[in-house]
Amino acid sequence: MKRHRNRRLYPLVLNIGFVLLGLIMFYPFWYVLMFSLSDPTHASVNKLNLYPEHFSLSTYKYVLSQKFLYVGFRNTLIVTIFGTLISMVLTIGCAYPLAKSSLRWRSPIFSIIFFTMLFNGGLIPTYLVIKQLHMVDTLWALMLPSAVSVYNMLIMIKFYKGIPTELIESAKMDGANDLFILLRIILPLSGAVNATIGLIYAVARWNEYLPGIIYIHDQKKRVLQVVLNGMLKEESLANQPGLSDMASSPESIKMAAVVVSMVPILLVYPYLQKYFVKGMLIGSVKG
Repeated sequence: MKRHRNRRLYPLVLNIGFVLLGLIMFYPFWYVLMFSLSDPTHASVNKLNLYPEHFSLSTYKYVLSQKFLYVGFRNTLIVTIFGTLISMVLTIGCAYPLAKSSLRWRSPIFSIIFFTMLFNGGLIPTYLVIKQLHMVDTLWALMLPSAVSVYNMLIMIKFYKGIPTELIESAKMDGANDLFILLRIILPLSGAVNATIGLIYAVARWNEYLPGIIYIHDQKKRVLQVVLNGMLKEESLANQPGLSDMASSPESIKMAAVVVSMVPILLVYPYLQKYFVKGMLIGSVKG
């Protein structure tokens, strides 16, 4: 009886713990959202509860009226979309052959790639290389230098090793080459890992800030995070036109800018989440 009671009590305690943990993680996002939706005057004197006492969209109207914000959105979308595609192509192209034990010189190649995960050339040598390649002040500087993550590649290699070799051998017996096998067999079976790694790359590209500061000097090519950084500075907010009626609460501008930067990723994540629960046998031949 006692063991049966413990079996019923354990899931209940576990679920309560996860709910509390979820609330702890969700509260900062909720606070930022409610702060940005509150009237700046009331938010400035801490008259803020779990919901706005005085609802206002004036902060969002100001933030969305800034032309440089849309320039940052455009550049960040370009970097995120094309940078993620480049990263996925290179990561898959490296992980698939390295997952095959029959690859010649596999160990030395893998050791060289793994070495780059532990050591890098440093900021100054990297900048000099990018400058010699004429990528300074171009969006390529934000996509190519960090195109491949060795950690993500290791995840893909581990996943590819788990795919039954019988499928690949059967395809080779039918005359399929490696490219056909990769495109028509491996990738359909790898929907879950591709979505996961793709989302990791996309979030990293979207939130990338330091390379945008180092390699981009033209204001028309600045990414969203760099633009938002200028908006989040107290001294820059004080000089912004149209902010005289919000001068008492520059924090409202900061909160609204944070929400604006999060919305695109929050919209994409639920779409990709469905791929996380799919198994490895997606698209496999039955029988």
